[in-house]
Amino acid sequence: MRPIEIKRRRNWQQHIRENAYQVEALSNKEIRYWTEALDRPYAIQFSEGEAEALANATEALWEMSCEFLDRFFTDESDGAVTTRLKTLGIPAEYHGVIAQSWDREDPEDLELATRFDFAIRNDALGDLSGSELAIKLIEVNGETPLLGAETVYQWNWFCNYRSQFASGDKALPSDAYQFNEYWEKIANRFRVLASEYDFKGRGVSFLVDENLEEDSEMAMQLIQILHDEVDDQIYTQIVTLRDNYDDDGELINRGIGLDSEGYLVDAQNDRMPILWKIYDWQNIQADMANDGSTAALVARLEKDDISDQVIIEPLWKQVLSNKGAMAYMWQWFGNHPTYGKYLLPTYFDNDISTDATKLAVGIHIRKPIIGHEGVGVAISDPTVGDIEAKPAQGYGEEGYILQEFFELPVAKFGKQRQHYMVGAWSVDGEAAGIVLRGDGSRITGRYCTIIPHIVAGAVQI
Repeated sequence: MRPIEIKRRRNWQQHIRENAYQVEALSNKEIRYWTEALDRPYAIQFSEGEAEALANATEALWEMSCEFLDRFFTDESDGAVTTRLKTLGIPAEYHGVIAQSWDREDPEDLELATRFDFAIRNDALGDLSGSELAIKLIEVNGETPLLGAETVYQWNWFCNYRSQFASGDKALPSDAYQFNEYWEKIANRFRVLASEYDFKGRGVSFLVDENLEEDSEMAMQLIQILHDEVDDQIYTQIVTLRDNYDDDGELINRGIGLDSEGYLVDAQNDRMPILWKIYDWQNIQADMANDGSTAALVARLEKDDISDQVIIEPLWKQVLSNKGAMAYMWQWFGNHPTYGKYLLPTYFDNDISTDATKLAVGIHIRKPIIGHEGVGVAISDPTVGDIEAKPAQGYGEEGYILQEFFELPVAKFGKQRQHYMVGAWSVDGEAAGIVLRGDGSRITGRYCTIIPHIVAGAVQI
């Protein structure tokens, strides 16, 4: 595993505009969201053994996630599940329907994809088989796993780069490839969902936050995969959260709504039989509470038969994506012979046990149990305070977790220095590739850099 400096393609911005979603961010030199906007562009090279190790970790952690959810939703004593849901800050009205969404079998509440974020490190020298690669799970992006569009584009970059620089300085190794099956695996998963839920007969609505461009780009990427690989006759529409007005205050388009029976409806007030959402359940629940519609939505979600309105990602993903899940995972699987090696010691910040206290008095990471893109995260040393921290922006009211600090690897080129992490895709329990993000901060935030990767033999140091 090593950073390798690459050339900036002559037409890189044009190529992005013609071959990518997330066009505005990826092609913007000022945002520096794509590696070629950096002063010294780079990629990360993995050995085949390291790529295999990342795939093994991804699939093992999905197995662990399923075991975790089975245990989380099992009452070993009266009220245990309710107590756990409270610790995650999930509103009490939804406790029953969340458990139901995991236990339901016919039809089952199926998911599309999950992304595990890894910190990786290897201090050994020489050829690596992958067994020496330390892989640690930082968090699970289960409910709203973005970066799919970026995962697809890095493949387009790989093909274009090889065509431009087939030989000479900074050419990629002749045996180079990518650990990137995202497109194919998502297409296969869509085929399962399309069959199970009758996409052809019922259509699919894609819910996005109209204020976040990346939501719409992710939705359009998924629609392209669905139409190109499954069936181009499946009806799709993109729906927004809020009403949209022109400069004169005239309504242009309505956002989603809720009818009297608790069904989510589109701009035409039609019920949406199948809804893929990028908007978090926690935010939906907050919106419903503000609108006085909680009871109506809960009543709809309580129905045993979900076939009249399917929501992807399902409600149980709210538990898997909550940072508090990491504390339970460590408690239950920290000593597991397979899963344990991927986990970092993690505790709720109000845990007064000996082990939790020992972690709290050393350097650690503090994260809000509900949070996104590094918001509210801090690297703390009680002897000096916060070493590095991101503004909370309102997050943290539900509580925090403390996690052992694990230094991210660093890519250095002259004065340019970036810490990078690996996002590993799991689709239907199978490893589907990786996407990397680099950041000058040790806390990866929203305005990071997408770093492409290659896999090529054994790494030579």
